[in-house]
Amino acid sequence: MKLREYQVTVVIANYNKELYISQCIESVLNQSLKNIEIIIVDDGSTDESGTISNRYAAKYPHITYIKQENQGVSAARNRGIQEANGKYVAFLDADDYVPADAYDTLYKLAEENEAEIAIGNFECFNEYRTWKLAYMKKVFQKNLPTVRHITTDEELHLTPSASNKLFKREFLLHHNIQFYPGLSVGEDLLFTQESLQLANRTALQDKVVLNYRVNDEEETLSKQANIRFFNQLLTVQKELTILYKKLGRESFLKPIEKRQLSFYMSSIFNKGPNLPVEKLQELVDISEDFIYTLTNQELLHGLDSKHILAAEMIRRKDYESFAAFLSSFSKDLFIDEIIEDEGAFYHVLAQQFPAYKDVLLVENLEIEQRIEVVKLKEGQLTLGGYAFIKGLTTKRTQKELLFVGKHETKVVPLAPQLRTDVSYLFANNQIDYSTAGFKNVLVNTVDFLKEGKWKVKIRIHANGTFVDAPVKVILAQLRNYAKTDVTSGVEVGATYNKQSEMTLVLKKVSALGSVKSKLAQWKKSIRYDLSFLKAKDYHTFSAIVLYKLFHRFYKHKHIWLIGEREDTAQDNSYHLFKYLRTHQKKTNSYYVIDKKSDDYQFIKQYGNVIDFNSLKHTFYLLVCEKTINSYAETANMYTDSYKKIMKYYPEWQKNQKDFIQHGVIGVSRVNHVLHKNRMNYSHFVVSSPFEKEHVVKEFGYDESEVIVTGLPRWDALEDISTGNEILVMPTWRSWLKTEQQLFDSEYWQRYMSLLNNERFHQLLEKKDLTVTFFPHYQMQKLIGTFPEFHPRIKVVKQGEETVQHLLKRHALLLTDYSTVSFDFAYMDKPVLFYQFDYDDFYSKHYNEGPINHKKDLFGERVETEAEVIALLEAFPHVSTEQHKKIENYVVKPINQSHSQLVFQQIGGENKQ
Repeated sequence: MKLREYQVTVVIANYNKELYISQCIESVLNQSLKNIEIIIVDDGSTDESGTISNRYAAKYPHITYIKQENQGVSAARNRGIQEANGKYVAFLDADDYVPADAYDTLYKLAEENEAEIAIGNFECFNEYRTWKLAYMKKVFQKNLPTVRHITTDEELHLTPSASNKLFKREFLLHHNIQFYPGLSVGEDLLFTQESLQLANRTALQDKVVLNYRVNDEEETLSKQANIRFFNQLLTVQKELTILYKKLGRESFLKPIEKRQLSFYMSSIFNKGPNLPVEKLQELVDISEDFIYTLTNQELLHGLDSKHILAAEMIRRKDYESFAAFLSSFSKDLFIDEIIEDEGAFYHVLAQQFPAYKDVLLVENLEIEQRIEVVKLKEGQLTLGGYAFIKGLTTKRTQKELLFVGKHETKVVPLAPQLRTDVSYLFANNQIDYSTAGFKNVLVNTVDFLKEGKWKVKIRIHANGTFVDAPVKVILAQLRNYAKTDVTSGVEVGATYNKQSEMTLVLKKVSALGSVKSKLAQWKKSIRYDLSFLKAKDYHTFSAIVLYKLFHRFYKHKHIWLIGEREDTAQDNSYHLFKYLRTHQKKTNSYYVIDKKSDDYQFIKQYGNVIDFNSLKHTFYLLVCEKTINSYAETANMYTDSYKKIMKYYPEWQKNQKDFIQHGVIGVSRVNHVLHKNRMNYSHFVVSSPFEKEHVVKEFGYDESEVIVTGLPRWDALEDISTGNEILVMPTWRSWLKTEQQLFDSEYWQRYMSLLNNERFHQLLEKKDLTVTFFPHYQMQKLIGTFPEFHPRIKVVKQGEETVQHLLKRHALLLTDYSTVSFDFAYMDKPVLFYQFDYDDFYSKHYNEGPINHKKDLFGERVETEAEVIALLEAFPHVSTEQHKKIENYVVKPINQSHSQLVFQQIGGENKQ
């Protein structure tokens, strides 16, 4: 093959990536575009990645392997540009990989549009999940043209990476565009900025062309806290200024300077607190240089309060205040609270740094809002959700709904609703947003409003002032609850602009106009239906057709759909279904589960099992009378096709949704997940009057919707222990994301220390005790093999034994915060709570609920390993005085089962 025949050269920069480089190279070898040259530049690796690369080069003639002394990624890529022979050049890091059609997509995009640069989208991934970056949606908005230029299309500043792009080699050589030597922070940005400025045509397509590995364990400069990081950001800023001045485009600097300023100031707070104290003065000096390098100084006024304060301290060279500010700052606890002083509003930092009060004045109050309920039927508009002024307590605020017409404004007062979840979600419970919610308001638009357009807004009154904000409806499914309708000769509909702001439109129509309106809606629905056929999504299309043809017939069958997670049959849903199929066979109930899952064996004997994600599953979701789940229904019970259908036809969801839980609510607040406005359950099963009171008070449900029955799985609880078995079953810590983070954590070290403790081992032998350690399944996902602790300690993994059987066959439970403690105590067996990280757990993992886990639970609570062993030495004579408190949190029915109570109260008596 002649060198000039290469369509694309892929430059792979490698430094010590032996774990990933084969996947990277193979992904390029397997491209659908075949005329590809691969140049691997090894930047002084000390692992086996160089050897691996050399083997590929020896095997494939179109692969070149280059070894150089360690000079950094910029030098490696520049060497690749020098050696490249392809018409276009792509850059790839050795720990990333590309989809099979990546370079075919980019090559065709560049060729068909005669572009010097072609840009695609990318996905981030780690060992747990894959995701796209939200800001890339702005780059690939549907209404934007394929070919653009960065001077007129500012969204191109949002894609600084060099690896999701293709560059014409002749274009790079002609303009001598290279990566800045020595940079390891911002090197991509400088390269792409120069390229995008000099290119005449840049083409974009919203197609994933890169899989970008997010390696939390890797120690790169961008993750380290040192002065060199900030020096490199300063270098980038200076080089950007030089570039734009050289091109005579200083007036175009603002978008990229805004981005870089925001990143720089955020880095001060992310990394600054970890710098040695003696380095903070140097940081101030570098930061002052950075700020004064900015061409657009007015950008400083657009920063948030903490960044404005830091910038002002830097400008005044106030080293002492800057050091004090950073030392007291914690990104986990920092709250943007606003205070009032003599009729003006200031950031709360003004109390700590009064000398800077003038720069901490808050001139523009902002509203945070979420519309969770939208309905428009027969002219009746219903809205519900929450709204609050950012940073300001809601204690003394009032809310109104405004309808702003051309000549007048109509006002509807909004009644407050308790929303403790908002305080948790937005302020870590440091600001009281508890009355941020507003109760669903019903407005008869035909009687209340005149013909015309009415912008819908929320107004919040606070301390003698008020703030207005347009009502925004983000989700398409919510918008489609407000489809255009005709009532009493008036057509009422809702429209939305690009910012999702709602406007009501009222128009008088004749009988013919009413028919035309309905016909337009019908045509729109047909186009939506046919879009699935066009996309060859036959599952979704078939489900829509089947529903339209047969839903009236199937509605009379009173179908109940029951499930848990898509692959489990162990929890409350399983036990309720078992009861229904055994004792209430006339009830037309079906269990949904993946038939390939391990738990299918538990459920298949009862019949009426539907394969998860089948067409029957989607269709029955559309026509069923009830859905019953012990987990969040949307995430665990819905098919992808059903979600697509609900997005456009939300009004088809007429089934009763019943939530039968998988734990006891009260130890933590989960109203941000299970609130009525979000889940809209018809019945919410709880285990005690205490729990009911909590749910009614904070979750938005009426008393009639919350039913006290206890959990169906408790029907099968039976103590089968022989008296000498201890179960160790900790819950998880959501802030642990990687294996290394787990190994470094106090959580891991505490449990490993206990299980390896010689005194503990001697205790087991002396008292003839056995221990089962059941690690949380998130821990099991991170660790393949667990240590061998002692012959009397056995590690049991997910799938080897059900949780319920573990609870039944052990005599004592040692846990930390897990709600399985309620199941265990239900059997009148002792529980020990080992809580060494209480404050961290209830600030990082869960929002603490009304049950105080230190005082109100039903077992001994300890914080040290020595205390755990001391209590176990008294086993089985463990104090059960606190154990009696279980009666406050569970009901034990007489002559009835929990499943029977659930069946009766969710409407079982009405079935065939």
